Amino acid sequence: MNPQRKRMIISEIKYWKQNKLLPEHYCDFLITLYAQGEEEEEVKAIEAILVKEKKKLKRTVIMLSILAIIVSGGMFVFIQYPGLTLVLTAAVSLSFLLLTLRKSTSQMGVAPFLYILASFMLLLMSLKLWDVFFEGHTMLLIGLLILNCALWLFAGRMLKLQYFSISGAAGLLLITGFLLVSF
Repeated sequence: MNPQRKRMIISEIKYWKQNKLLPEHYCDFLITLYAQGEEEEEVKAIEAILVKEKKKLKRTVIMLSILAIIVSGGMFVFIQYPGLTLVLTAAVSLSFLLLTLRKSTSQMGVAPFLYILASFMLLLMSLKLWDVFFEGHTMLLIGLLILNCALWLFAGRMLKLQYFSISGAAGLLLITGFLLVSF
């Protein structure tokens, strides 16, 4: 059995034992079975590894959030250099997507977060593109927003990510409501 899967199963059984979801002797038996007779120290070492992995994942998420906030803020602060901000945002969005594709197979916790960051950066890049080149063309802005929402809805359906489906559908409904009220 895959060692990472074994660690996950053992930690889940310990969770059951701690929260009394199964009788304690059943949990002890299952832990012994999955640990394959390993000593308790080795099981504790596995727990320590999982704690380190969670801390590393948390640091990665925080670092990516800070980077996204800085780039998002920089898009609207550096108005004098529209080409630079668009290229920078496109590069960061592309790197988020590539990082997601690379990490999604190894760490399932980071992938959804990177999808959200990449879609947020794409939305901001669309807004910046409209602000720099097409300011005053409201219908084009609405078209860009509809395109972003449709992309979220499509990604939610294809990747089976409910939060993208809900966001895309809610965005399309809000835009439709806005159009009905304003015209």
